[in-house]
Amino acid sequence: MSLGLGDGPVRPSRTTRADASMRRRRVYAVVAVLLVLVIVVAWTRLRDGGTSAGSSPTAGDSTGLQGRGPSKLLAFSVTGAPSALLAVVGTGGGQPPAGLVLPPGMTVIVPGQGETPTEQVQALSGDSMRISVSNAVGVWVPHFAVMNLNGFRDTIDRIGGLTVNLPDVYTVGGSVLGPGRTHMSGNQVVTFLYTKAEDTALRWSSVLGAFLKAAPAIPQNDLTETDDAASAAAILGAASGAEVQVAPTKVVGATAIVPAQPDFDELVGRLFGTPIPVRVFVQNGSGVPGIGEAVARDLLPQGFRIVLTGNAESFNQDTTLITAIGSDRLDDANRAKNALGVGAVRVSQVPSGLADVTIVVGRDFKG
Repeated sequence: MSLGLGDGPVRPSRTTRADASMRRRRVYAVVAVLLVLVIVVAWTRLRDGGTSAGSSPTAGDSTGLQGRGPSKLLAFSVTGAPSALLAVVGTGGGQPPAGLVLPPGMTVIVPGQGETPTEQVQALSGDSMRISVSNAVGVWVPHFAVMNLNGFRDTIDRIGGLTVNLPDVYTVGGSVLGPGRTHMSGNQVVTFLYTKAEDTALRWSSVLGAFLKAAPAIPQNDLTETDDAASAAAILGAASGAEVQVAPTKVVGATAIVPAQPDFDELVGRLFGTPIPVRVFVQNGSGVPGIGEAVARDLLPQGFRIVLTGNAESFNQDTTLITAIGSDRLDDANRAKNALGVGAVRVSQVPSGLADVTIVVGRDFKG
């Protein structure tokens, strides 16, 4: 069969060739636009830093927290046992409920007092305890609630006891309990927690998880101290099903138990949606007693943690001096100045290894 002008392939018309060329140019244009977009996105990520996998947001960088705010936090203390029963409970803010146990014997920095074990933190007034706990976890804890063991027992008995997931077999008041889900009365819980043992942190985390799951109503007279009974009850009541973790620690100098960093701060951030705090070294240059706690009260809500306190070389400092350790910490130093309401800011290029910002508190700071 003949194809007309010879038996070879038919040559496309000029119009067909023009249409094909136009289609190719459109494809090339789309590819070029997509390539430009990819380059822009990559450049933006490199410029911003900290948005890649594995990066940790800081107090000045909430990149990893967009769409989710931090939890509402409560410092919860049950006193009267030989070992510390201390925890932070968080709810809301788009985060699942959570609890963090601060282990017995863990040394924390109490602003104005220095290194202090958690047992002594519990012995402070409620407000000072809340400030110390805030500094320990590196985020401001706006509310606190304190109960003694008797009030804790009474609250548990009013709801018919707790079902505690015991991690091991225990002898409690002549009864063998555990392991696994075990019903315990208020008296059994108190006896269980009062026993001085190496695993008190695990005992307390098991009981706290069961206590939060039960979401008991807590009358104000069961609290020995609180800044706001309604807020404390609301946080505890909303924490049913909370994940309760024991803060990671390590032993230094053969005896001191301290938070294991960076695991400690990473766990706090995961549980409560909070950024990594900015480290501050505070020195008293005015000689005013208790100035460290007053400084902490202003700094901690702004994303700072006091890692070291002490006296300056003299008490003749008139103007508070705030030093950024490196130019990249200048914004943090200015935020500290704004939080304190006074001070002069400077930059030092000499790394300290201890802090991101140092503050020598002068007479201009009134607390």
